[in-house]
Amino acid sequence: MNEGAGERNSARGAMWAVAAASAFSLSSVVGKDLLDSLGPASLLFWRFSIATVVLWAVVAVWRRMGGPDPLAVPVRTMLGLGVLMGVMVLLGFVALERLDASIYIVLAYMYPMFVVVGSMLLGARPAPFTWLALLVVMVGVVLTVPELFTGVGSISLLGVVLTIAQAIVFASYMILTSRLTPPHVDGVVTAAWTTLGAALVITPIALFDHLEVPRGNGLVAEVMVFALIPTVIATVCFFRSLRHVAPGVVAMVLTFEVALVIVWSILFLGEDVGAVKLLGAAVVTGGVLIAQWVNTREAREVAASLVVAPPTG
Repeated sequence: MNEGAGERNSARGAMWAVAAASAFSLSSVVGKDLLDSLGPASLLFWRFSIATVVLWAVVAVWRRMGGPDPLAVPVRTMLGLGVLMGVMVLLGFVALERLDASIYIVLAYMYPMFVVVGSMLLGARPAPFTWLALLVVMVGVVLTVPELFTGVGSISLLGVVLTIAQAIVFASYMILTSRLTPPHVDGVVTAAWTTLGAALVITPIALFDHLEVPRGNGLVAEVMVFALIPTVIATVCFFRSLRHVAPGVVAMVLTFEVALVIVWSILFLGEDVGAVKLLGAAVVTGGVLIAQWVNTREAREVAASLVVAPPTG
């Protein structure tokens, strides 16, 4: 289960990032009816509470089997990252209540740009063609919401500000996670601490907002799936991807979620998707492939520069 400390593998990191995007994308299908039934605060409470219990149970069992010690980490840092994640998710829900989904998606998926720019400000040098990959991804995201070209409803300035704030917080969260999480800490342990931090933020808000309890087998099952797949599995895959790949590349790969949401809407929700959306999904996929090509190329160049010539004579 443990991948080994300090071992970076760009292909493995890309696979974890794609897995994270796939798991995150299912939230749009699984959670479609949950918001109306529970409301955002209650939904987030059950999401992070269940995920926390499951992850800590896994960590405890794994520890008894010789796995990593969950206490051998910077606990305050891990919890702080979780608090940041909880704030980011809350910002998204509050913003979405004030904006059309099309506007929200385009603004929220500005976060890969913020990740690249933020990394540059902190001294990281983007690999060649990084900006090309980012441009292709952003064009694809815009094409997936053709409503932008046919007109949308009234635009809330507060909703726009909150969405951009969410994108900035998510970018900061990715950069800080990559820089502050020690290389030896496995993604499962990191996910356990951060979901706990998010739950600590959400719980008082949900209780103050009158916590709704899911009733009925169908609703309970949906909540469980929502907590397990787009939260537990997605978060573990996300943190494991950051152990191998730069945050900017992970951010661009995660936009693959947009294309997958379109696929799920066709397969599971029976929605009629137009040609422009399909084109947008294809462009997003192309941008993700370019990002991975850039990442693989950079990894090979770094590996080549570390090769030491054998002694002669």
